[in-house]
Amino acid sequence: MTKYCVLLVLLAVFTPLYSGAVSLTSAEVKLANDISLYLDQKPDEHALKFCEYAINSESVVLRGLAVTILNKHFGDPYRAAFLKSYTLNPKNDNFVCDKKVTVKIENLKKLLEPYENMLKQIEDVRVRNLFLFYHFRHKNVLVLGEAREELSLALFYRLAFLTEVFEDETYVKQLVQEADR
Repeated sequence: MTKYCVLLVLLAVFTPLYSGAVSLTSAEVKLANDISLYLDQKPDEHALKFCEYAINSESVVLRGLAVTILNKHFGDPYRAAFLKSYTLNPKNDNFVCDKKVTVKIENLKKLLEPYENMLKQIEDVRVRNLFLFYHFRHKNVLVLGEAREELSLALFYRLAFLTEVFEDETYVKQLVQEADR
């Protein structure tokens, strides 16, 4: 009997870690805003310390942002971590993915309403797209268009972020294919 009670308590404690949505604390938003500048310019020694802190963070968004900055400016040593961070293949990165949900395109705004205030605090639109990539990678949401076509929101926001950061569409397609293998 006590084994079952312990098991129930453990499940109650650890389940929120896996079923909760991606979020950012105000301190994480501040750090994301501070280091997002280095998406466009090579980080100096001081900025590298903030990127290293972010890459070791519990926040998947901060880790993704930091690994993008480091991969963009320093290349190969960060490539494997970068690809792992941007995969949509759960076998390549141990992320939890909810059951697939399909929503009509006209209901998309409703999906984003709970995050509206936090997203407004993120200064760089690219980092907003990064947050939404991780959020929808976890939530596994497909948008159903007017012609009944389906689009993965994780795929959409990943491409939006990476294209805005790297600007070379061919290179981004290569990165995405490599990440999902």
